[in-house]
Amino acid sequence: MISIEINELAFFADKAFEEKDEDTLKKIALTGLELSQRDKYNPLEKAILSYHGATAGSDYIELKYNRAEIYEDNEKDTELCLLLFRNCIGFFNEFKKDFIEACSEEELFYYTEFQNRAITNYSILLNRIGRFIKSINSIEDLVDKNFSMAIGNHATTIISYGLYDYDEGHADYFHHYAYKQLKSLTKDPENGQAFYFWQGIIENIEKKYDKSFLLEDYDFGEIDLGDDLEEAYRMWCIERKLFLNTMNDVTLHPVAAYDILHLPNIVTSINEGPKYHGLFNQIKQEYVSARYMLFEGINQNEPHFSDKEVHLVNTLDYPVYGLRIEKIKFAFRSLYSIFDRIAFLINEYFELGIEEKDVSYKSIWRNRQGRGKKTYETRTHLKAYMVNPQTYNQPLIGLYWLCKDISKQKVEHYYLDPNIEMLATIRNHLEHKYLKIHDSFLFPLARDRKEKYDPIAYSISYEEFVEAAMILISYVREAIILTSLAIHREEVLKRNGEKLVPMFLDSYKDDWKY
Repeated sequence: MISIEINELAFFADKAFEEKDEDTLKKIALTGLELSQRDKYNPLEKAILSYHGATAGSDYIELKYNRAEIYEDNEKDTELCLLLFRNCIGFFNEFKKDFIEACSEEELFYYTEFQNRAITNYSILLNRIGRFIKSINSIEDLVDKNFSMAIGNHATTIISYGLYDYDEGHADYFHHYAYKQLKSLTKDPENGQAFYFWQGIIENIEKKYDKSFLLEDYDFGEIDLGDDLEEAYRMWCIERKLFLNTMNDVTLHPVAAYDILHLPNIVTSINEGPKYHGLFNQIKQEYVSARYMLFEGINQNEPHFSDKEVHLVNTLDYPVYGLRIEKIKFAFRSLYSIFDRIAFLINEYFELGIEEKDVSYKSIWRNRQGRGKKTYETRTHLKAYMVNPQTYNQPLIGLYWLCKDISKQKVEHYYLDPNIEMLATIRNHLEHKYLKIHDSFLFPLARDRKEKYDPIAYSISYEEFVEAAMILISYVREAIILTSLAIHREEVLKRNGEKLVPMFLDSYKDDWKY
């Protein structure tokens, strides 16, 4: 049975939107957050409270700011919506895990109906703030379940993603894929005006592409993924969408099993070399090396010979040691460092003028740098630049919002991304303190013994550590891709019809690698 207070909150939210009552909508968003933290409600009720809060917050943004989610005067409101949607989905997952098998028909109806809405609306919000990759991935389960609103919004996000991709072949495939999705949708009362919006997109695609191209199945041909080990590695990566290849966000076909992404063609002065491509080479190499260490660490089945005859003490709390664990740790450290490497590239490319010692993924968005008497202003205020109508750059906006997550941004005393607290704590103990990994099956016993046997350690299970590493690598991949798309967007704006003299760069051959 759903509490009557929850239905009342929904009623007042709808009424406030109809009456264009901005103040009440804002209060309902905050009320939804506050009520969802109370123990008197079960996870399903908390999820629905969070959903009504998020919807009220979104309606408030639509009325007050015409849905512009990036400008400084409404940034806090968008943060609140993101937090509420994320909390909502988390509560639904908790309900599914612990309660769904014994729930009533009414509870099952509420669970299905509101979870579908929440995931779809969350995906739409992510797309608006430039988080294309996370938007696509967040809604895929609903697409597989043939939920029409999810299919429509999935398709439109893929088109947005393709518009910023410098690889025209990828963009063509994205339009082909999205066209097939949109054509599968029928006029349905549940879709409302969205159906006519999707029809407009279909018509635009048909104007751009030949009908025979759109109607035929896309043929990638046969692709060899190599020997058994290489094929296993590449399939592991492609199934988890870990390739630096925008195609991997849309298809699991082996055509996407290559790290083809790089920077686009860049306009420079005649005396300037390929410094940006050199730095991007380094970022890519660090990513793919960390990814392989992660693969080996997770999939190694037996102790390595280097671990044999190494004297360790049994501390009676079921720790796990070995090269495979250290590989995952090395990967974790290396992946986290890539965020600052990207910030270094952004500072150089956009000519922000931040001194090297001050560059970080947090600082590049600030217009003032340094401390005390040594403060100075950046040459370009990146936040203002990326939302300026003349230089609008949605992938850069997406990178900004991703950096907000990584930076442990808080909203009303809660982390904007609930995953970040765990990632940041693991990193802190890896780098500066003492992280202890325990056998997953026996971890409950280890946790009970912590205060007696090893109170100075930060203890987590092996399963938790692997999950954290996989979340981290997905964030890093997203950041690398958004950086490439953002620079491509800037290059399109730069050219403005000028005549340019090209300088061609060959690929760095595999035979040259050490």
